[in-house]
Amino acid sequence: MTRFLIGLVLGGAGSGIAYAAGATPYWVVGTGVTVAVLVWFGEFILDDLI
Repeated sequence: MTRFLIGLVLGGAGSGIAYAAGATPYWVVGTGVTVAVLVWFGEFILDDLI
């Protein structure tokens, strides 16, 4: 549950930074989703690579 909340916060922060930088809406959404998914599934991805 903690990782889910951290993913939401960091995804929202990434989207906010992209929005403040003047990115298009596609980049804003893409950044938020990508950061959130990497936080949620990063452990599983790293376990497969290592």
